Amino acid sequence: MVEPSVFGSMQPGVATKRERENVKPPTEARSHFGTWLLAGIALAAVVMLFFGNSVGALAHRWIHEQDYSHGFLVPPFALYLLWYRREMAVAGAGGRWAGILLILTSAAMRLGAAYFAYPSADAAALLPCLAGVALVMGGWSVLRWCWPAIAFLVFMIPLPGGISERLAGPLQHVATVCGTYLLQSLGVPAASVGNVIHLSNPPPIMVVEACSGLRMLVCFMAITVGAAFVVDWGLLERLVIILSGIPIAVAANVVRITSTGFVQEHFGADAAERIFHDFAGWLMMPLACLLVAFELWLLNRAFPVEETGALTAVSVVGSSGTLGRAVVIPGSEKRSTVSR
Repeated sequence: MVEPSVFGSMQPGVATKRERENVKPPTEARSHFGTWLLAGIALAAVVMLFFGNSVGALAHRWIHEQDYSHGFLVPPFALYLLWYRREMAVAGAGGRWAGILLILTSAAMRLGAAYFAYPSADAAALLPCLAGVALVMGGWSVLRWCWPAIAFLVFMIPLPGGISERLAGPLQHVATVCGTYLLQSLGVPAASVGNVIHLSNPPPIMVVEACSGLRMLVCFMAITVGAAFVVDWGLLERLVIILSGIPIAVAANVVRITSTGFVQEHFGADAAERIFHDFAGWLMMPLACLLVAFELWLLNRAFPVEETGALTAVSVVGSSGTLGRAVVIPGSEKRSTVSR
């Protein structure tokens, strides 16, 4: 027999807004706002005591490295996720030993980072520490509440140098080839040699590592992951939103390079330099947000969930484990499932 549910209920800790509204925890189990506020202040003090140097090093990189300047926006959005899921902030039992193990793992990561001089691991140790503290303070139920906020903090940690180098090369090549093709489609005489785009109006455009779009990739992935956490959709739709950050970042960087080449061809290299480093760079963030908004609208049109009058469409899991949407008719035992 098919029972109505939502996609989020298939995964522990992945809850949609509808699920959170339907959860009615006992009154005695619900913590007061003041208690959670004091706990948050105490946790922040502990974090600054033990991770003050790591957070300071991260802030230094956010200030001096343009690729990670978005790091200042990550902690505030993580706090917003905690507030957004505040109905789930219910203390429970269990998970204390697992929390202690995570805290010990965090300590081991910090010791290893200090011994091997690996600062990325030192910053990453903050995440298991926070998860462990959540388990010790409130059990598995508290971890289910705050795990999205903890996971989102990964975007404030700069990528290790080896990963950045391996990603930058392919991104440079894709940006060069696609940018050259778009310029030719716009009637601009352009040819690429390696990662250099030659125009009839010199000098050539050098698609260097800083122009690979890696910064956009990390930033736009943070945007799509954040959007996936707050939309009231199923697991499949959320996964599509997250993965869309990759083509959106690539497309935005190609548009940036193409606009630079177009301006240089028609208005000169000086104007192109200003466009490339100033206006186009700032324009990519609103463009990414518009693309994500368009994607959300498109997915909502393609996979609608309607609640009108006598019919209510919800997500279901059948006896065979397949996913689908069920149309539930109030007052009737009959349910029809539309496969996806």
